[in-house]
Order: sequence, then structure tokens, then C-alpha cells
Amino acid sequence: MKKPAGKAPFNVALYGMDPRSYKTMELYLKGPCRGMAIVVDPADADIDIIDADFATAGEILQKRRQQAPGRPIILLSLQTLNLENTYFVQKPVKAEQLLAVFTRIKSADLEAKNKPVMLAKPAATTVAESKTEPAGEVMTSPRLDQPRTQKRALFEDNEGGYATFLGTLSGIDFDDPEQLRTASFDPRLYFLSYVQSAYRVACHEKRALQLNSVWKPVLIFPDSHQVWLDADDKQLRAFAGVEQNKIFAGNIGVIPIEAETVKATKELDKFQDMDAFLWKLTIWTSKGRFPFGLDLNHPVYLKHWPNFTRLLLTPDALRIAALLVQGPRTPLDIIKVLNVSPQYVFAFISASLGLGMLGKSERRADEIIVAEPPKHAKRQGLLAKILNKLRSD
Repeated sequence: MKKPAGKAPFNVALYGMDPRSYKTMELYLKGPCRGMAIVVDPADADIDIIDADFATAGEILQKRRQQAPGRPIILLSLQTLNLENTYFVQKPVKAEQLLAVFTRIKSADLEAKNKPVMLAKPAATTVAESKTEPAGEVMTSPRLDQPRTQKRALFEDNEGGYATFLGTLSGIDFDDPEQLRTASFDPRLYFLSYVQSAYRVACHEKRALQLNSVWKPVLIFPDSHQVWLDADDKQLRAFAGVEQNKIFAGNIGVIPIEAETVKATKELDKFQDMDAFLWKLTIWTSKGRFPFGLDLNHPVYLKHWPNFTRLLLTPDALRIAALLVQGPRTPLDIIKVLNVSPQYVFAFISASLGLGMLGKSERRADEIIVAEPPKHAKRQGLLAKILNKLRSD
């Protein structure tokens, strides 16, 4: 891309990006970043922007330092970086973060131009020791030490409180970033995994099954998408959090049952929708933790809006869903943007993943920038759209 005639505040060159990511960043600089920078050929650039998660990012960085030693370098990464003489921005990139770095670079440039000429050669200093301090420019972890919102307090003060929604959990300090990143659970160790497996088998074989364990039997009816359980939610919540050790697991198995015959003998008020059952079982198994293997720095998104009229509504679920429907976000970014408890975000993500509603973004472009909230356009009814179409013809 050739340098345009109009001088923009900054001309940048992009490195370590596939064509989709390159184009995404180019449009992002024009739009959300309000044109503070434009993408040009490397020879015409004032700043180099490198996707540090690219396979050969180290080689690219070394080469850029050799070819343009005085040029500022911005590193984009999912992981926190602290490299000397570089500026760092956490992915997915937010416009305000990138603009802040551009502003710092501009201030450093003006300071360098206005600095009086030194007759004696000063002692060598690192960039981190200067006033601009680009090294270690960290815009990363969410503010987990922020005060609780009034909304969260109301949920905790209700009858049953926090345990009503997520169950009780000890041993994890969610305000500690290190413990936060290890606050995971392995679904395979809990009753949840056996219910999910039994349901998959029942659907595949198109026959009703009874799941037996050391607890109460769970009857699965794939034809009506229902389960039957002779237990209330309080009992289910308690058993959901119990790890199924060898003794427990040894008593778990499934047997086929005659759907219509069995249904006729069971109390109607103990039938439940399968999705609603799995949703709350996952939440009570999670207890505010995220599934083992989920990368907190990898963007996820909602494939469709959850049917909250049937599902257990956890705190801030509607806000979390609204944000994920807009576009991919990392779990840590959701916590920061909405200023909500990590437990609520992790529980929602666990439940959505369990029902197959949560997708993991496979596009590198989704890791680079944060989806901007859509602008609310005026809604048009069908008649208005037809009239507008007729007018334009």
C-alpha cells in the first residue's frame, strides 16, 4: 500500500499477520481508531506493529530493529510482554488502548525534538528509564480488585445467596490473578460428564435410557428431550459438586428402558427439559470455575441467544450474553469490560459450552481486535421497508 498524499498522524507497517488479520487491523485503524494511523509500505512507516503471537515474530522483531533501529515498535499479544524498547498492547486490541500508545509515542517524539543538544555524551540509559517508559507498557489483566457492584450485592443478600446460583466453593481467591488463571474444573471427574455421555448415547441410539449411580437414577427420554429425576434442585446442586471417585464411578452405568411404559408411571412434575437440566447441572458443577482446557486469553462467542425463559438465570447472564452475541471476546476481557465477578462469567461460559452454544474463534483476526458495539439503527417494520423500496425504484 502506497503512502497517501494526505499526511496522517502516524504511518504504520504491519508484520506477522495473515491477509484477513492485516485487512482487519487496517480497517480498525481507519474506523474505531479514528484514523490516527494508516497502513503504509514499510519504507514509509513511522511505527512498526508486530503480531507477537506469529510463529516467526522473534525473527521479525530482530530484523525490524536492525533495519529501522530508531523506529517505535508496538507488540500485540495474548500474553503479557515486557520487552525493552517496545510498546505492548494486549490482544484483543481495544481502540482506546491503541490510541493511548500512539499518544505516548507522539509525546516521546515531541520530547525528543525539543530536547536541547548535549555537548557531552550522556550515559547510556534504557527506554524504560526514560519518562516515556515504553518498555513494560502493560494494558492487560482485568481490574479484579474493583469494588463489587450493587447488583452483585443484591444477589448475595437474597435468600440462599451466592450458593443458590453457583453453590459453595472454597480454596480459590478469584481476586488473585494467579489463582484466577488456575480456577478450572475437569468435567470428567463429576456426575455431569456421565449425564452428558448418557444423553449422547440415548440420542444416537434413539432410545430411552436410565443412568444409574450411587445416587438417584436419571431417566433420559430423547424423543421428548426430557429427563426425569426424583430430586429437587437443592439435592442436585449438592451431588453435582461431588467428585466421582473410583467407588462412585464403579457404580455408574446405563440400561435401556421402555419410554412410554415408564413415562406412564412417573410423576409429571419431575420431568424436566434436557437443556435446562444440563444448564443448571453444569453451573452447579462449575461453581464459578471454567472448564479445564479453556484458554482465558482466547476469544469465544455465542452461536445463538440462550432461551433464558427455561434456563437458570445466573447473575449478569443477560449482560454477558449480550456482549458475546456482538462478537468474540476473551473470558478475561468480559470480566474487565462488564466489571462483573469472574465466577459469574466462568459459570455462564461453562453452561453455554456444555449446551454447544459457545464457539471458540478460529480466526486470528478475532484475537487482534475487540468487536465494537454495534450502532443502534432505527428499526423499520416490514411495511416501512416495502415503502422505502418502492420509493427508491
